Amino acid sequence: MREHQGPVRSFLRYLGCPRSEADDQVQETFLTFLDATFVLRDERSTARYLRSIARHRFLKSLRRLDREPPSLDLEAAEDAWRDLREDDSGRPYMDALLKCLEGIRGRARQALDLRYGGGLGRTDIATKMALSESGVHSILVRARRRLRECVEGRLQG
Repeated sequence: MREHQGPVRSFLRYLGCPRSEADDQVQETFLTFLDATFVLRDERSTARYLRSIARHRFLKSLRRLDREPPSLDLEAAEDAWRDLREDDSGRPYMDALLKCLEGIRGRARQALDLRYGGGLGRTDIATKMALSESGVHSILVRARRRLRECVEGRLQG
């Protein structure tokens, strides 16, 4: 189960699950999995089945909270996710991300390091970098966009 926990969480975040809810969704996914009558065949089918449970639980939670599901084609998202993670290890994605991170410099790199390496929130990052919270937000949004475009470009060709 441990080897599937991170990928399931990443898949939920990919679908638009807020970070604050992702861990709960992962737990619920595994509880549902343990109650299911799934026959273990191989790692790929297990990963696919877990993603299916996670997707359905996430959508169910949105309906329960009367929130709109993310505006994306969930089947296409599943296909894209599977393509990005052909071996379900995420290695190609991580390699591309690490390579792309090398191209991020200055305040953008500092903000990313504080946010994801240090686990700091926008308020703390703003204080450390002597910026406003909205300035930190803008830097992070632009940096994430650059990373996303770079990673997608590396994975496609």
